[in-house]
Amino acid sequence: MFEWKDEYQVGVSAIDQQHMRLFEAAGRFHDAIVANRGKAAVQELLDSLVHYTQGHYLVEERLMDDVGFPEREQHRAHHRALLKQLLAFQESFNRGETVTIQVLQFLSRWLVGHTSSRDRQFGEYYRTSRSA
Repeated sequence: MFEWKDEYQVGVSAIDQQHMRLFEAAGRFHDAIVANRGKAAVQELLDSLVHYTQGHYLVEERLMDDVGFPEREQHRAHHRALLKQLLAFQESFNRGETVTIQVLQFLSRWLVGHTSSRDRQFGEYYRTSRSA
């Protein structure tokens, strides 16, 4: 379900490596649910995914600032919306609500959709600005 494909690459090594790790983290979350590893294991993986995502966004946004990416504010707003949704799922899960299927669906749409569209746009700009 969360298999990294070369077509997801944005062409910025640091970002691509982090995206691969996000896909791996989402895959571990999926596997824990399928294997019924229990709430504590799933919660630990979800917490780790949230934490890693926050760090990834900081790195990506710093790179946007470094090259003066003109769409950076819109991209940041999209990051904030995605993170807000992920944090809402985390809170719901912590309250004992069953949200694992919704989280998996969200992760699938987010990782493929955001990476393939918005991040790819930034990657093209980044590479062009670095070669100029």
